[in-house]
Amino acid sequence: MLTSIIMETGRAEIVCTGSELLAGKLNLYTPLFHERLAALGFAITREQSSGDGLEEIGDCIKGALGRAELVLVCGGLGPTFDDLTRQAAAAALGRKLVYSKACAQVLGLNYGLKTLPPNFKDQCLILEGAKPLENSNGTAFGQVLTKNKKMLVLLPGPRKEWEPMFPDFLDFEIKTFFRRAPVTQVKLRAAGLWETTAEKLLRPAMRSFRKLSYTVLAGPGTVEFILSGDDRKGGVRKAAAACRKILGHRLYGEGGATLAGAAGEKLKARGRTLAAAESCTGGLAAKLITDVPGSSAWFLGGAVAYSNPAKMKFLGVRAATLKKYGAVSAECAREMAAGAKRNLKSDYAFSVTGIAGPEGGSAQKPVGLVYFGLAGPRSLRVFRRRFRGTRPFIRACAANFILDELRKIIK
Repeated sequence: MLTSIIMETGRAEIVCTGSELLAGKLNLYTPLFHERLAALGFAITREQSSGDGLEEIGDCIKGALGRAELVLVCGGLGPTFDDLTRQAAAAALGRKLVYSKACAQVLGLNYGLKTLPPNFKDQCLILEGAKPLENSNGTAFGQVLTKNKKMLVLLPGPRKEWEPMFPDFLDFEIKTFFRRAPVTQVKLRAAGLWETTAEKLLRPAMRSFRKLSYTVLAGPGTVEFILSGDDRKGGVRKAAAACRKILGHRLYGEGGATLAGAAGEKLKARGRTLAAAESCTGGLAAKLITDVPGSSAWFLGGAVAYSNPAKMKFLGVRAATLKKYGAVSAECAREMAAGAKRNLKSDYAFSVTGIAGPEGGSAQKPVGLVYFGLAGPRSLRVFRRRFRGTRPFIRACAANFILDELRKIIK
């Protein structure tokens, strides 16, 4: 990740609680919080994961408040014995926990209870002086506490519970308390570029608009370029326009756009259909396609033909082709794509066949070697690429590559 000249932003820290985060569970929340907070004028300067102990959570909270203006603590507000974030925050700040009758009334109405069970009553304990945030998808209230130009926010752990609190309550609380200039963010998504190449291409635009914040995020054969800043004088819009011009055909979308979605929009607009034939990607490209809502309007289906007999039976690859050239070859990729197009009677079809590793490579056909076939209404092209990395990374690069080539050839 590259970050260039940064506009003046507030400092935010994230504390995620839960012993499972220290025992193998991957925490994917930081990018989600970044997206929310960047639009409010805050940059995340540190993220911490804490076990479920009172002392551990309290130490994280105290340390974060000593460094940042805004601290978000996520998790540990539930009804079980190991949900101790309220108690840890109270101990760290020297504040009492106060039972909120208003919160109790909300829970009673939401769940049709005249008397709350003990674990529900625990959900009604609020830090002295804090403002509760109603939870539309659970029982744990969020909490907002402000003091000395700083804000502490306690949020429940499940994403479905804390995420709606931003548009419903938290955006307003943060904007009102900190009164920062509004921040506009533009995300440009490009394919066929690596991180360093994207940085080099876009450096002139970044130099021309120095007061904005820029970030390049690398993906498997893709990059996400984020511009953010005060757009009251049109700086973000002008910078984004300059970047779009530089990226040109490499730009496949903005915001939450995907390569599969970009290809699908063109297919749908032209009334065209698609079929797939996959080997080393094991259906990953088809999965990305069917992740797109409404893809059934243009994606007919495909085959995961992993073995040679499957390639022959389902796609019509000739035994002579496999014997002479092997499954990982331009000739096999060509016949796979042609077979998928022919059998499903689609307008377009693609194929992927390669060696994802970590075993199976040779000097002539190393790990990461992938061949692609791409059949259109009047042509059939074959591509050869070599990707380097882990098995999942190679597979992801291959899927993204063929979806990008498909997007570019649709007329």
